[in-house]
Formats: sequence, C-alpha cells, structure tokens
Amino acid sequence: MDTRIDLLDSLLQPLSRQYEREDTRSIIKFSDWVLKPIIVDGFPFGFDKHEYLKEPYEDNHPFQVDMKSAQMGLTTRAMLRVIYNGRYRGFRGILYLFPSRTDVSDFTKSRIDPLISENPDTIGEWVRDTDATNIKRIWNCFLYLRGMKSRVGLKSVPGDFIVYDESDEAAQNAVDMADERMSHSIYREKMMLSNPTLPDYGIHKEFLLSNQKYWLLKCRCGQWNDLVKDFPECLVETKNRVIRACRKCGKALNPARGEWVAMKPRVKERSGRQYSQLYSQFVSPAEILHKFRATNNMKDFYNLKIGVPYIEAENRLSVEEVMALCGDEGMSSGEKVPCFMGVDQGKGLHAVIGKDHPGYSGQLVHMNVYKDWEEIYSLMDNFNITRAVIDAQPELRNARELAKKFKGRVFLNYYSEHQRGSYKWDEEKLIVTCNRTESLDASHQEIKLAQIILPKECDEVRMFAKHLHNVGKKLEEEEETGSKRYIYVKLGDDHYRHAYNYECMARQHASGLLYPELL
Repeated sequence: MDTRIDLLDSLLQPLSRQYEREDTRSIIKFSDWVLKPIIVDGFPFGFDKHEYLKEPYEDNHPFQVDMKSAQMGLTTRAMLRVIYNGRYRGFRGILYLFPSRTDVSDFTKSRIDPLISENPDTIGEWVRDTDATNIKRIWNCFLYLRGMKSRVGLKSVPGDFIVYDESDEAAQNAVDMADERMSHSIYREKMMLSNPTLPDYGIHKEFLLSNQKYWLLKCRCGQWNDLVKDFPECLVETKNRVIRACRKCGKALNPARGEWVAMKPRVKERSGRQYSQLYSQFVSPAEILHKFRATNNMKDFYNLKIGVPYIEAENRLSVEEVMALCGDEGMSSGEKVPCFMGVDQGKGLHAVIGKDHPGYSGQLVHMNVYKDWEEIYSLMDNFNITRAVIDAQPELRNARELAKKFKGRVFLNYYSEHQRGSYKWDEEKLIVTCNRTESLDASHQEIKLAQIILPKECDEVRMFAKHLHNVGKKLEEEEETGSKRYIYVKLGDDHYRHAYNYECMARQHASGLLYPELL
C-alpha cells in the first residue's frame, strides 16, 4: 500500500477510537444542519429566494447529477455536503475533483478558507490543514482536492464520496479512473455537477440516465410551466418589464412557486436535476432575453444561462442530412472498378467501401460489420480495393498481417495531434499518419457539402448515419499552456464514423488530394 496512505491511516486511528461511540441515530440531517445556521459569503444560509434548492438539500440519493447554468448555488451545496459527510457520515476519504490544478487552488482560497473563517466554532473546528498539498482533514476524514487532467493526482487516493465539479471540462476517461478510487468503499457515493457543453456528452449524458427532474412553475390559473422547454417564448415583454409568462393565461409566474418533477420517475439509479437562470431570482428575465438577442455566442448562452447542451449545426452531422445523401443503388456485393476501403476496429470490424464518381467526390457502395479478419481479406478481392486504411488498434497483429498480405494497398492509421497538413504515407512501414481533427474535418465537410453518394436507404445506412451523428466538435483548453484547439469527441457508438474517415483518406490519396484542409 502507498506509504502516504499508511501514514494517513495511522493519524486517523486515534480519532476513530475517540469518536467511534458517537450515536449515529442522533446525527442531524444535512438540510437541518445548514440552517443552524452556517454562514456563507457573510450571511446565514437559507432557502429564501433559492426555493428550488430546498428539495436538493433534502435529497440523500447516493448518485446525484446536477446539470446547471452558472451561479445557481450548486458548488456551495457540494462544498457543504462534503464538510457534512466528513463530519457526520463516518467517511474516511472524500475526493473533490476539478478540471485542472489551477481550479483546486482557486477553490481553496475562494471557497473553503472563507467558510472556515466565517464559521470558527463549527467548520473552523473540524477542518484542518495537513502537511500534504491539497489535502485537508475534516474531523476524522481526509478531503483530497485534485485536478482531473492529471492521472497522477487520481492514483492511490481512497474515497467514500466523490464530487466531480465542472466535469465536462475534464477528459471523460478521468471520470472512470476516479470511480475506481471507491472500489473498496462500502458507501460509493458521488455527485456530478457541471455546466453542460455538448448534447449526449458528459453531464448531459449522465443526466439522460437519471430521473431527469425539472423545476416546473405553477401559475395561479393551475397551469404547470417548463421554462427551459418553452424558452424563449416563455419570456414576454410588457409595457414596463419582461416577465416569465404562463403558457396558458400569459400572466407573470413566480419563480419561487415551483416543484421538482421527474420526467422519468421510474429511474432509481441516479437522481438528476436541471438548473437554469430562468428561475433565478437574482438574474432578471429582461437580462436573459437581452443577452439571447444580442449574443454572437449561442453555445455559451445556452450552456451558462439556460443550462442545457448546445452544439452549432456545423459542428455535428444530423442523421437527416446524412440520410439525404442516399442514392438509388442498393448495397453492392462486389465491384470491378477500383475501390477504397476504411475499417475501424471495435465491436466487430466496421468496413466502409467507396469508389470514384464523375459528379461527386465519391460514392459509397458497401458498409457492413464483420466478425472475422478473413472476411476483410475477401473484401479486398471482391471490391478490387486499391487502397485501404485500417485502424491500427486494438488488434495490431491482425492489422499488420493484412497490410503485409496486400503490401502497398493496405495502410495502418495512426493519429498524430502535432502533425499538420497532408497525410504522411510510409510505403515501407505500411502506415499513414495524420492530424485527427484535420482528417475528420475533411470527411465532415464532404457530408456537409453533399459531395458523397450513399447506398439506398436501409438499416445499415441508418446505422451509418447514427454513427456519424455520434461525433461532435468541441473546444478544448490545454491546462499547461492555456492554448485552445478544437477536437472531435465521441457522443455514442462511432465506429462507422471512423471507418468512413479512413475510406475518405484512401480515396483522397488516389485522387491526388493530399491536403484535407483544402476541402
């Protein structure tokens, strides 16, 4: 076991013995404890003008998902929950995770330190610094503050409770790694809170798996109103002001007069809520409506003001626009003319085959999922494949054998984030390297500009369209340098998306088009 953990355990043992006789039946409820009162930002905590927070503070579900707009009080809730759990729940370790190390430092200075100084007789007595960086002791529990972009920061840290703060800004595989920190816990509780970014990604994906609670406002006429669903029509200009208007009678709604209603009440595994500034009593409807009309950044507006995911149409292919490219010819079983193939490894071997077309960039003639590599060998002959690009991983050996069998016709693909410009074909090593984003941009544009023809509509083509829809473009910031770049992220099964990208690479090479950024 990690020596640091041994040291922490030795420190905890006397404390555990000291408090082991505490009667757990007398533990105060979290929603009552915060009203004792706890001082937050100079004022006693309360639910006045934050009525939408009362039920969430009473929610003890072990897996909570908060998809939120900015400035809705959810970070305060998470922070208080951490202190309460450390003091009263018998937890030994709590992880509070942020996108980056910088966020950890800012959180400690702006959130934890003021909370300690404003509550010297309670929280100030329970929370202590340790010799280790970014570790605090809450009663007989250790709180670990970590950035999720560093794999090292997530190793050798045990946890009974994990908070993922702004999880959409971190790599999604870091969430899986952090979850492993609770593998030996009997509690395994977690809370995820974040501004949403893309549909079907991150916090929105988790929210869709929850019971999906929304704060619905009840009008005096009896009508229930979902402001998020009805935006922007729910905001109405009158002579003197902008109001939240009832969809039935048109009168002003009171944002304090609402209830949390689950869209999927049968789901029990996750308790999820969506928070929007539309029912904030500190952000006026006039301000929201003005920013909606004036913004040139609709994504940030919907993410941070309305609290819902958003992606520009140009950054995600829709199923409808892909299906609109279907032609009149059915799926081919073989071709005599030269063809090009892309194969992506995953749940089977997803193969996409295309050929040249006199009026378009190309025409896809075949797509299917195969179980055995022998079937890919047969496709090479049946479709007269002159160039194929194969995903090198995970079955590198089988991919290499295919490339050796059809030397000069099959190339293994490796993405290189630092490469710019044309694809690099290594005829000796039988590999091709390219910049992932630039390469996907090229095939993305081919669909957007309707430069490709698909086979006639069928189940496999519909699956192909869905896989293309399951990839979106997202702006990412580098933690060390602060530089920003666009990347494509997975929003669902996407094997056909990459198989098509590989076919496009092979076809572009045969056409002499070596610079995908020129598409």
